[in-house]
Amino acid sequence: MNIGRVVGTVVCTVKTPAFQGIKLMVVRQLVNGLEKGLVIACDGTRQAGIGDTVYMIGRAEAALMLSRDNPPPSDLTIAGIIDPETL
Repeated sequence: MNIGRVVGTVVCTVKTPAFQGIKLMVVRQLVNGLEKGLVIACDGTRQAGIGDTVYMIGRAEAALMLSRDNPPPSDLTIAGIIDPETL
């Protein structure tokens, strides 16, 4: 599980059909609570917005979060939004 902060969105002119209707987000990984990690793009299925702290899952679990019947190729998916009061 990775923790990060949403810093933007990805605008695509062409998407793989499996990703139609799925928002892609730009997330900066948090290291010890600070934005020092990598900037990555991940699938945003949990209605996260810019500035939200999120947790992400990777590998096969990431694709299964999007669709169990026909999972698209995905490395990271936002699995949930972390309440700022719990940090």
